Amino acid sequence: STIGVMKTLVVYSSKHHMNTEKTALAIGAELGADVKKVDGVHSGDLDVYDLVGFGSGINGFTVHPELTDLVAGLPERKRQRAFVFSTCASNKDWTGKLRMQLAAKGFDVVGEFHCPGLWTPLFLKVRKGHPDSIDVESARAFARGLPH
Repeated sequence: STIGVMKTLVVYSSKHHMNTEKTALAIGAELGADVKKVDGVHSGDLDVYDLVGFGSGINGFTVHPELTDLVAGLPERKRQRAFVFSTCASNKDWTGKLRMQLAAKGFDVVGEFHCPGLWTPLFLKVRKGHPDSIDVESARAFARGLPH
């Protein structure tokens, strides 16, 4: 990177209620990052970035396969940092496999953020209206706390 300016990319997969997109855009705005849906990103696109965020809605207790497929297709990284974020109807963190996958590729995983999100009628009452303005501000605060 030039003159101490860190170049950041936020890659996300958001399928149902676009909760992850809302979170990705908040984090991206805070970081001055490029924000792209995963289906518009190719493995070589990541090479010019110092920090890459990987975000996904959680469906079936897992990160969207298109995101893990992108990571699986990446060549080994050197000195590239990453963070993960997710939206999920449960309070559990389902990004462990993704973080391990990133570490195995050589990424230095420097942060993780999880936010409530509505995805099934089962959780309608619990997560209705999330991510809300407080969740979005939490995402922004998370972004401000990332090393840069």
